[in-house]
Amino acid sequence: MINRLWLAFGMTSVLTGLLLAACQQSQRRDPGLEALSRPVAIVNTEAITVQEFHASYQEFLSRWDRFLRNDKLKNKDLRALHLKRIIEGKLLDQEARRRGIEVSQDEMMLSVRRAIMPFDEPDLEQSAEMAHTTVAKWSRDYHRRLVHEKLLSREVLDRIQVTDREVREHFEQHRERYATPEQVRVRHLAVSNRKAYDRVRRRLRADADFVDLVREYSITPDRSLDGDLGFVERGILPPEFDQVIFEMTRIGGINQLNRPVQTQMGFHMFRLEGRKDPQQLSLDAAAPMIRQELVHEKQSAAYARWLKALRERATITIDEDLLEAESG
Repeated sequence: MINRLWLAFGMTSVLTGLLLAACQQSQRRDPGLEALSRPVAIVNTEAITVQEFHASYQEFLSRWDRFLRNDKLKNKDLRALHLKRIIEGKLLDQEARRRGIEVSQDEMMLSVRRAIMPFDEPDLEQSAEMAHTTVAKWSRDYHRRLVHEKLLSREVLDRIQVTDREVREHFEQHRERYATPEQVRVRHLAVSNRKAYDRVRRRLRADADFVDLVREYSITPDRSLDGDLGFVERGILPPEFDQVIFEMTRIGGINQLNRPVQTQMGFHMFRLEGRKDPQQLSLDAAAPMIRQELVHEKQSAAYARWLKALRERATITIDEDLLEAESG
């Protein structure tokens, strides 16, 4: 665990050193490999070199290769999509500089502490390892992301507004989305075989308490909750359960024991604890949910328009032949 003196006096300087080291490392070039310095693309006056593209693309594959394995997109098309992502990042970098958007070391450390609590050196190393990168590069990329987030907040996201009228109109057009379905609350008892099921059934018919039997016989994790599954709607539990529990009507009643409910887990019994009929939410109850949905929709659309305008104002050239060679 990192000591408290380091936390108090050394955290900022260490992180600054990591960022500088990462920048210096990115500037090193092997004079024998001049081909790596050729630009795959130029964004305004800033080049994206073969070396930069290749390193970024390999990092991308290391994160997502298990999802892309045997995928035909892992060729020129995928590389072109990744190059587009790099270009968009460069545009955000340039726009942030143009508008004077900065993230101080204090702001970054506050964000890191929030992301990694409690903050210590092994946790930072683990975060970098999970991202398939080094601590220095993780720190540099994290700082860059914070700059982008601040830029987007100021120029796009914070400008989004949703009116009460928009919320009301959305509610009227999509009332069915804001209705709570029928729900039941049951206690569950599960045993592994028919012999145990018959034993429990005899004891229930002799007026044994269901909860006591759950504690004594049940084999599933909900035993620790005395079998209480809480309120559930259709489709949450296995279909074999739904077919039985939604037919039950008497609170405190047990399902028909002469018709065993069987799954791969074993044999099951249920006691009905409560029911909730379907209910339509009021506008006031649904409004916070609707407002959040509309804000997200507007933010996505606004960001797409803003980024498109940024691209249209920029001068972007791509060396298609070089990209083709990289795809080979």
